[in-house]
Amino acid sequence: MRENRFENTLAYMAAGVIGFSILAILVIVLAAFFHFAIPGAVTALPLIGLPLGFVLIFVLLIASMIRKSRENR
Repeated sequence: MRENRFENTLAYMAAGVIGFSILAILVIVLAAFFHFAIPGAVTALPLIGLPLGFVLIFVLLIASMIRKSRENR
């Protein structure tokens, strides 16, 4: 079986974006708890990162389905 670089890239990108967004959410919660001021970019990061991660996972699912259908022919 051959390793698919496109699928690996999508998987790592999705994991990185979602992981970074979850870390930003934790920073926001901790900043609110300890009354720290945080930049607006940190606040906006999960609003962009989580939907982008969802789209990347959806594209990965479609790419995997296309690859498997080609292998079954």
